[in-house]
Amino acid sequence: MSRFRLRYQSTHLELPLGEFSIGRSSKCSLSLGDELVSRRHAVLHVEPSAVFIEDLGSRNGVVVNGAAIDCRCRLTHMDRIYIGPQELVLIDSAKMTDQQETGPHVICSGCGGVNGASRRFCGECGKRLALGGSDTYKEAHRPVMPPSWDDPEETGTARAGDVMEGIASKAISMGRYEEAERILLPFMDTLLGRAMRDSSFGPSENPDADAVFNTAIGNALALARGLGEPKWIDWVFRIHVATGRLMSAETIETLHRVVRDQKYHRPRFVRAYLEMIRSQASEYGPSERFRAGRLDGLAEVIEARR
Repeated sequence: MSRFRLRYQSTHLELPLGEFSIGRSSKCSLSLGDELVSRRHAVLHVEPSAVFIEDLGSRNGVVVNGAAIDCRCRLTHMDRIYIGPQELVLIDSAKMTDQQETGPHVICSGCGGVNGASRRFCGECGKRLALGGSDTYKEAHRPVMPPSWDDPEETGTARAGDVMEGIASKAISMGRYEEAERILLPFMDTLLGRAMRDSSFGPSENPDADAVFNTAIGNALALARGLGEPKWIDWVFRIHVATGRLMSAETIETLHRVVRDQKYHRPRFVRAYLEMIRSQASEYGPSERFRAGRLDGLAEVIEARR
């Protein structure tokens, strides 16, 4: 019996020694019927004690644990692999029976899964992992410092975000909003958390941050329209509160349409945002005051539905 398995949806596939190809072609070891997956997308090189993954020049790339790979990469137990929008998880049976590994680990409070200390989300259920405390064993975590846009890790995360955002955009253009949400959710969650703790993410502090912010707002509004989910409208207001930014005219007009179409009636985050906007009103010029007025009108529509 093979030491390694690949979890895809509810199926666990044994990985025999040798090459295990993944793609849209029926000739692949695992055939994924998805237009965002290339005919021969990636290959797993399965050895007796290790598994490596290689991108075969696919259009949409391969992402492992949130990072796009550009060379042959070794996989470890519970690594999450994205082939297009499809998620695969590597299972190492040796690690399932032996939990006393040499490195530090985090236990997921949601499903009890064992994860490497560097993970931010559980490889088993996707839940955000707690840092430190009772969720760890073997070794304690090192202190976690606030991220910086100059941090190489953050730069790598941004590159991975670009890859995933491109895949999600294609899914949205095809009307596959559930897939797009699944792809984007970890990044959007991380982005909001960062905005709530990192002042460098405020308005006009950094062009890269502005670009990431604007792309994320566009994605959230697209998901709000496509899924009819009020949580994505909430997300737009929450990240604007966290960053202290005045919404762009385009965002405000889109929100007017989405709020009316979906009969959105949750004023909590709208009120918090308007309170912040009013506290800054004395600093606004004519165009900013016009936008603030449009936000007041939006709030009136939302309040009237309660």
